[in-house]
Amino acid sequence: MKISFFILLTLFLTITQTTIFPDFFLIYHSFDLLIINILYLSLVFTHPGMIVVVIIIGCIVDSVSGVYFGLYLTTYLWIYIVVQVLKQFVFSKNILFYFIIAVTAIVIESMFLVLSVFIDQGKSGVLDLNFYLLAKQIVLACIFIPICLELMTKIQKKYEIIVSIIAGRIKPKSNYYN
Repeated sequence: MKISFFILLTLFLTITQTTIFPDFFLIYHSFDLLIINILYLSLVFTHPGMIVVVIIIGCIVDSVSGVYFGLYLTTYLWIYIVVQVLKQFVFSKNILFYFIIAVTAIVIESMFLVLSVFIDQGKSGVLDLNFYLLAKQIVLACIFIPICLELMTKIQKKYEIIVSIIAGRIKPKSNYYN
């Protein structure tokens, strides 16, 4: 059930980021929504095979976006690895931990973006970057990523209950469904 929830979450965030957010003026130039997905994946699943899933998601986003191929793939892999390492040292259900990994994820993505611009355009290209936009993305991520991670945890629990009821594994507590 966790996998089906994760697939639906991935589709929802991809569609939201590619079709709804570009035209929504309040969240224009927001941080990458699939970072929330990668963070959620790294918090919920601990199997080493999840790296393949991260690679697939990175390849899909690299194919859809107009950046250099491999930017999101590399970013998502590093975010996944860093969160897996941090989980070993910190209690991972803490809201402070969500804040720390949100900042870390956006900083990792920004570093790879600046590095790719530097490789392609040199020092002048880096100086032309909109660092105000990068700072805005970090602030938005600090606000919304912890909220979204908490919300997704609650939605996943409700989703599992609904799927169990539909599959007939558990009986609903109320007579409403009878």
